[in-house]
Amino acid sequence: MENIKLVIWDLDETFWKGTLSEEGVSCVQENVDLVKWLTGRGIINSIVSKNNFLQAKEKLQEIGVWEYFIFPEIEWEGKGKLVQRVIEKCQLRAENTLFLDDNHMNLEEARFYNIGIYAMEPSFIPKIKKHPAFKGKDDSNHSRLGHYKILEKKYVDQSEHISNEEFLLTSDIRIQYLDVSIEHKARLLELLNRTNQLNYTKKRLNESEVDELIKSSNLEKKLIRVVDKYGDYGITGFYAFDLNLNQLEHFVFSCRIINLGVEQYLFEKLNFPNLEIMPDVAVQLDQSKPHWISVFEEDSSNAGQKSKNDSKERCTILFKGECDLFQMLFYLRDYKCQLLKESNYNGKNNIIINREHTQMILDSIDMSKVQKEFLENKLPFIDEESYQTKIFSKSFDVLIYSLNMDYIQEVYEHKANGLKVTFGTNNVNLTNKQEWCNTIKMYRKKRWKGINAKFLRFFSDHFIHRGKISIDDFKENLERIRSEIPSHVPIIFLNGAEVKFTANWENYPLDRIKSMNQALDEFISKANNCYLVDLRKIVLSSKDLTYSYKRYKRHCYKGIALEMIKILMTLNHRSIKKNKIAITPLMDIFKPFYRFVRRNYYELLRSVNS
Repeated sequence: MENIKLVIWDLDETFWKGTLSEEGVSCVQENVDLVKWLTGRGIINSIVSKNNFLQAKEKLQEIGVWEYFIFPEIEWEGKGKLVQRVIEKCQLRAENTLFLDDNHMNLEEARFYNIGIYAMEPSFIPKIKKHPAFKGKDDSNHSRLGHYKILEKKYVDQSEHISNEEFLLTSDIRIQYLDVSIEHKARLLELLNRTNQLNYTKKRLNESEVDELIKSSNLEKKLIRVVDKYGDYGITGFYAFDLNLNQLEHFVFSCRIINLGVEQYLFEKLNFPNLEIMPDVAVQLDQSKPHWISVFEEDSSNAGQKSKNDSKERCTILFKGECDLFQMLFYLRDYKCQLLKESNYNGKNNIIINREHTQMILDSIDMSKVQKEFLENKLPFIDEESYQTKIFSKSFDVLIYSLNMDYIQEVYEHKANGLKVTFGTNNVNLTNKQEWCNTIKMYRKKRWKGINAKFLRFFSDHFIHRGKISIDDFKENLERIRSEIPSHVPIIFLNGAEVKFTANWENYPLDRIKSMNQALDEFISKANNCYLVDLRKIVLSSKDLTYSYKRYKRHCYKGIALEMIKILMTLNHRSIKKNKIAITPLMDIFKPFYRFVRRNYYELLRSVNS
């Protein structure tokens, strides 16, 4: 047994005495102290236990040790796979893991599913502190635990995204190149000698060899610091590059940043140099080009300390549209701008509330408070936030507005007071009694509350279905919105993609989309300071869609963003000012040329002289 990085504890009759679900348990203080001691040595603790999760969590909080565990698996399942799940989440190997359990069958099951794991009975616990495998290193500030808490939070967030790439795009991953100096010696030694999974060359160096490496002038050497929206991972990578041979001598990264794509990003930025890979590595390198990573130069610890002058220079952009379009806003992060976002949200009764329709925007200023409260009290898809908007607040410099809801949402009008509401997509008519059974099933499946037979009867008695907004009303609403927003504020509209999409859950007539686009074109041609990001030139076929008419492939969101940036540049707006990090891609363009000149300097010199 050597170099244990993770200890997984069983609870009943292992971490504590007794059975939680039966007679109760008593705390073993020595084990509590051991968990804290292991944490102080940089060794992580987790739990695999057949118990009730909330009951176990409450007891561990009572003991004061819950926060020391990461990725606990507390449920009534076989322990072999649960142990495997913990190891995978921690991005470690079974060979660096100790599993403690009082039941020999659980230990055998853990060994079966996790080849190489050390599975021991509780009698081994007193030996841990003196065993060399648990030496670790001083981590009294619990930085390693902190990094794994970040990983734990990211795992929860990632599970809520459709794809890993979508998650990475929203993670704001940035790297910083650091010149190597003697002050980095300890960290460099650790990276070269302690990392395995992302150590592509596996060249181990002693202290004197690291001193020589730092002093060497024959290699391009950089340490890599990684940060994202979850936190700062610190210095987690290093490469040493021989420019003359176009070969990587060292290429190594901490497992903290596994699956972020940093190693592939750097491999691509170095123009895919020669690299003799020593197995085994957890992530294979290829010819792909990760586009979710950027480079920063300034100290990101001061990133939140923006001066008053800097904030004055920043352009404030208000985005109004569905949340899936937030993906295009990702590409604005290299520009000096502040983003305000108004989108659909999960409202009362667990119903997704869209508030982007031109009718709702104008009703936010046209309806009285009493009228809004009337709708809020009667309708399950209207709440107190439905008519809240900054669009008329004069608190922004540019408005970006997607009109998708006008293209597809249904409009209803109250029979007595004339109030209009918009709700639903997919051509669902709430007043069509023949469809009530399917309607109730559909919303019940979504776990939306309040749309039941009783409500539908009330709704059809008091509201008339007007269909989708008419072309004339649409243009009139746009004119009103333009007149209510100061004329010096540009409005950048997003129209609809003229692509046919038909599925069991969705079918929008293409003629409707074309008519609305034409109406928007006519409005923009006559309106003051209005511009168009034309999806007809970006979303070209059904292959550019995912599962809906208004859900696009990744490259389309990037195309939308680039068109939007192009308009801002045309306007010569303040938002076109780039941060320093945006310079790096330009430098990267010239790197291959620079390396070619370095490698062929003397031959080029001779050819010039001749």
